[in-house]
Amino acid sequence: MIFEFIAMMSATLAEPKVWARNDPNRPLPPIVEVMGPTTTKAPSDATVLFDSTNLDNWVVDTEMGWTVADGVLTTGGHTRNYMATKKSYGDIQIHLEFKTPSPAGGVGQKRGNSGIFLMGIYELQIMDPVDNPTFADGLPGSIYGQIPPLAYAVRAPGEWQSYDIIFNAPDFDGDKLVSPPTVTAFLNGVLVQHKTVIKGDTIPKVQPPEYRTRIEKGPLVLQDHGDATGRVQFRNIWLRELPTREQIDGQ
Repeated sequence: MIFEFIAMMSATLAEPKVWARNDPNRPLPPIVEVMGPTTTKAPSDATVLFDSTNLDNWVVDTEMGWTVADGVLTTGGHTRNYMATKKSYGDIQIHLEFKTPSPAGGVGQKRGNSGIFLMGIYELQIMDPVDNPTFADGLPGSIYGQIPPLAYAVRAPGEWQSYDIIFNAPDFDGDKLVSPPTVTAFLNGVLVQHKTVIKGDTIPKVQPPEYRTRIEKGPLVLQDHGDATGRVQFRNIWLRELPTREQIDGQ
């Protein structure tokens, strides 16, 4: 009996707590002071998605107001407005730099809000949480609505910040999920996601999350949240398509 009790208690202790989406009571990650540089130059095999001059690699709706000026891409100020790459990608490495508005305005998720959608489906959050409390799975560095970052590693509004992301696309056999999408991400040089399994599409507010969009490649998408108090800006966006070990070894 004692061994059965120990086994039962061990199983109970090993089960992680299941948090509701955007639960305000979910613990916040530890604060980490950001010290490293922001800009990383694109390596020789990278696809430069935005080089501070044009949007040739993107599908642009001119009515949505995205602009390029002084080497910076600025969101258009329209609610739930998205800009996607012309090409679709699977496994990738991404570098992207962003800046939330200063002076800051708005409250909660309506301050400096944007996002990076991997394959157009899975969102890594951008927003301004400085002196602006919000829920843990909506902080910068979170898989929005699912998984908070491992650290609170943000710079002040008006300062350039950086994401460096390794994304492994999901594998589907028809409608069956063979392997889920995973992400490792650094925000301002600090690890905020580590081999994290993305549990499903991040836009629908269903729980538990579901893989409603069963594709293995998709565009990189930037979000314009439409916050009236200021627009998010971007610069120096590049990515590398990641080969498999078998491709490298010629198998």
